[in-house]
Amino acid sequence: MREKINKLARGIIEEGIPSLHFSVEKIMAVIPYRESRTFEIFLQSVNGVAMRGLVYAKGPYLTLHKSAFGGVRTKVSFTIDTKNLGDEEEIKGELCFVYNGGEKRIPYSFVVEKQPSAKQIHEIKDYSHLQQMAEEDRKGCSRIFDYNDFLEAPIFQNITALRLYELLKPCGDRTLALEEFLTYFSHRPKNAKKREVLPYQRREEREEVLHFPEDASLEEKITECIHRGDWSLSAFALYKKGVEENVKITKLYENLLYAMPMGYAEELPKGVYLYFSYEYRLEEGIKLPLYYNILKNFQEGSEIFSHFARPMQDYAISCLLQGEINEELALLYSKLILPEMIDERMAEFLPKILNSYLVEVEDQNIERLVLTHPALRRECSFPVKGGFCTVPMPLPNMILLFQDALGNRYSRVPHRKTRLMEEAELEKKCQSLSEDKGIFLIRRTLSLVEKGISDSKDLELMEKAFSYEDFTLYFRMKILHLILSYHKKAEGVEFPKENLEFLHALPFAALKKEEKEDVLSALIYRGDYDKALEYLIAYPYLSLDKRALEAFLEGALSEGQGEKVYGEEEREMLLYLSEKAFLSKLEKDSILHFLLEEYNGTTEEMLQMMRVADQKKQQKAKVPSSSFLNMGERLLAQSLFTEKRKESEEIFALYTRYGGADPLLLRAFFTAYSASVFLGQKPEKEWIMQQIFEEVRGESHKERVPVLYLLALSLSFSKRAELKEEELEELSAFLPILLEKSLIFSYTKELGKFVSLPNEILEKSVLEYHGREEEKPFLSIRNQGEEEFHREELQECYHGIYTASFLLFPGESMEYRFTLGKEDTLLYQSTLKKEESEKAYIGEDAYAKLCRMCELMTEKQAEPLLEMMEEYGKKEIALSKLLEE
Repeated sequence: MREKINKLARGIIEEGIPSLHFSVEKIMAVIPYRESRTFEIFLQSVNGVAMRGLVYAKGPYLTLHKSAFGGVRTKVSFTIDTKNLGDEEEIKGELCFVYNGGEKRIPYSFVVEKQPSAKQIHEIKDYSHLQQMAEEDRKGCSRIFDYNDFLEAPIFQNITALRLYELLKPCGDRTLALEEFLTYFSHRPKNAKKREVLPYQRREEREEVLHFPEDASLEEKITECIHRGDWSLSAFALYKKGVEENVKITKLYENLLYAMPMGYAEELPKGVYLYFSYEYRLEEGIKLPLYYNILKNFQEGSEIFSHFARPMQDYAISCLLQGEINEELALLYSKLILPEMIDERMAEFLPKILNSYLVEVEDQNIERLVLTHPALRRECSFPVKGGFCTVPMPLPNMILLFQDALGNRYSRVPHRKTRLMEEAELEKKCQSLSEDKGIFLIRRTLSLVEKGISDSKDLELMEKAFSYEDFTLYFRMKILHLILSYHKKAEGVEFPKENLEFLHALPFAALKKEEKEDVLSALIYRGDYDKALEYLIAYPYLSLDKRALEAFLEGALSEGQGEKVYGEEEREMLLYLSEKAFLSKLEKDSILHFLLEEYNGTTEEMLQMMRVADQKKQQKAKVPSSSFLNMGERLLAQSLFTEKRKESEEIFALYTRYGGADPLLLRAFFTAYSASVFLGQKPEKEWIMQQIFEEVRGESHKERVPVLYLLALSLSFSKRAELKEEELEELSAFLPILLEKSLIFSYTKELGKFVSLPNEILEKSVLEYHGREEEKPFLSIRNQGEEEFHREELQECYHGIYTASFLLFPGESMEYRFTLGKEDTLLYQSTLKKEESEKAYIGEDAYAKLCRMCELMTEKQAEPLLEMMEEYGKKEIALSKLLEE
C-alpha cells in the first residue's frame, strides 16, 4: 500500500490493476460435532497483474493461517473449530479481502452436525413422549437412555430427573432402569416388565417349646438356656420367672435383658432394676432395652428414674452423636434430650434423627433402601431387616429407591412410613445453633432457589452454599445462576469485597458457556473489567448481551484512555467487541473514539464508522478530532490502494474537514482524482478541482507538477465559458508544458478562447479513443467519395488514450471506426465532420484563406469569392515561380 501511495504522490498511475478470480463466492459446510476443519480459497489474477493485499476475518471460531497474500496465484486458508459449539449451532460471518484494485467479501456459514442420537434426544420434552418411545421400541429407547448425551434432553431441566437418572443408571438391567425412571414420574410404559413380589408373612412369633429332663429344676433349666445362649421368647419367660423366684444364677439378669423383645413395655421385676442400679458398667447390648423399659414404666422424679437418669442421658447423647436411631432410641431422645442440652456439635446430627422414619417394606426381595435428595451428591444405603428399615428424611421431596440382591433399583414398591419423632422445640434449638450448616443450610438454600435472592444476606448464604460439597454439580450450577442473576439485577449496588473474591474463585474453565457468560456479566457490573477482559481473551467464543457489552466497553475503554496500557491481545479483543457494539447501534463516544483509532476493515465499514462519528461530533459528542485524522489517513490510503474512487472523495472531505493535511496523502489523492476526471471521464467536483488548482498554483516550477494535475485542470478549463484572472495566468503558465509533450486532445483547441494556440492545433480535428494500454486499437477512415476504408496510424498520447489528427474544411466529413485485434472486432464507429457553422480563424496562411473561400461558397457570395480566388491564384503562381528559381 505504501508503495502505491508514494507513486500516486509523484503523479504515477499504475499501468494495470489485478483482475482477481476467487475460487468460491461463498462457503457453506456441515462440520462434525466438536471437530475442526480447514478450508482454502484460491485466488488468481486473470490479467497477470500481481496482487497484493490483506484478508480480515471476524469471529472467535475462525483462525486465519496468514492475513497477507500476494502474487499472481495464491491461496488463503483458515480453520473452523466447533469444540465450543452445540448441535446445529451455526457460525456465520465474512472474509474481507482488501487488495490493490478492489475489495471482496466472501460470506461463510458453517453448521455443526448433529450427533447420531441428538435429534431424538432433543425431542424428548416431557415424560409422556419418552413413555411413548419406550412402548414403540423398548430396546431402541433403552439404548438412547444409555447415551452419554441423554442428559441434554429437555426433561432434565428438572434436577429431580437428573438425580434419579444418576441413581438408576448403575443398574445392570438398562430396560428396567428406563422403566423405573418413568414409573417414578407416573409414566410407566404399558409393556414394562412385571416384577414378581414376594410378600412378607407377618405372624406373631410363637413361644418356642424348650425340652428339659422331666425332673429338671427351674435353676437347671435356666442354667441350660444360658449355656446354650438362648434368647428366644420362651427363654425370656423362663429367665423372668427365675428372677421373680429369686433364683441365684450368674448372668441371669443380663440374659433376661438380651432375650427381652424389642419395645417390651411391661414393668420388669423390681429386682432387675435394683440389680442394674448397682452395676458400674452395663454391657452395651442391654443398655437400650433396659433404658427403654424404664422410660416406659417410670415417671420422671421416681426413685428408679432418678437413679438411671444420668447414665440414660449419657447413653442417649452417645447414640445421638453416632447418628443412631430406631423405635427404642426415639423414645430415649424424646424423653432425655432437652433443648438446653443441645450444643453446636449435637445440632449437626439431631435434625436427621428428629426426621427419621420407620419404613416397612412388603417385598422380601428388597434388601436395601437407597435414599438421597435431588440436590445432594451423596446417596445413603440402609439395610432392610425383617421388612423394616429406619431412614432419616429431614428434607422435602427426597428420593427413596428400593434395591434387590442383584443391584436393581425400583422406584415404586409397596411400603409404609412412620415418623419416629415429633420434637419441634429440639429442632428449633438446633436451627438457632446451626442455621447456616448441615440440614438447615440445605433447607434455606432450597427455599432461596425457589423464591430467589432478595438481599445481601441471602447472597452471602448462597455463596456459602455454592461451595457446599454435598450438593450435586447440577444444583450448584442452579445456585450459581441465581447468584449471578442477582449481580445483574443489583447493578450499581455496592458489593463487599468478598463477593468479588467469590466470582474470582469460581472454577471458570469447568463452567458451561452460558454460565461463563453470566460470570462475565457479573464481573462487569461489579466494575472488574480486567478480569472480564482476561476471560474474554481466554474464551473468545463467549458473548455478552447488549447491556453488559455497553457497560464493559464504557468501563474498559475509559481505563484504557487513562493511565492503563493494554497489550496487543487485549486491544484486539476490545476492537472485536467495539465493532460488535457499533453494529448493534451502541454508538457511544468512547466506542467511536476507540474504533477511529484502531479499527481496520473494508472501506465501507470504516467509512460508515466515520460517518456516524462525524454526525455525533456535530451533536457535540466527545470524539477528538485527532481520531478522525487517524482513521482518515488509513482509510484514504486504503481507498486509493483498492481503487475505491467514489468513496475516496467522501473520505477526503471528512479527512480535510478535521484538519487532515499530510502532503504525501493529499498529492496521492489529487493524482487519483485527476486520473478519475481525465482518464475516467468522471464528472468533476468543483471544490476538489479548486484544491488541485491551489496545489498547482503553489508550485512556481510547473515542470515539477504531476502532468495529470495539468491535464485535469486543462480539461476542466476547456468546459468553462470564462476563467478568473488567476486561472488564466496558471493556464498560460502550464499549457506550453503540455503542448511541448505533445499532449494534444480533442478538447485542446477549446482552450484557444482563453490563450493563443498554434495554428496547426486550431486547424486540425482530433480523433480520440480511450482504452487500455495493453490493447491498442486500429483506426480506419473513409473520406467523402471513397468506397473502402483504409487504416491510419494511431498514436498513444497518454495512458490508453489514442489520438489521430486530420485536416478538414468546413462542411467536409470523414467516416471512421475503431477495431481491435486481427479479427477487427468493432469497438466504435462514427463520422467526423467540420461543421459549416465553424468560423475559420483570421490569418494569412493558406488554410485560413481556403476556409474563408469555402465559407463564401456556402453563402453563395460570388463576387467576394471570385476576388479572393483570383488573389489566391496569383499568390500561388508567384510562389511556384519563386520556388523554381
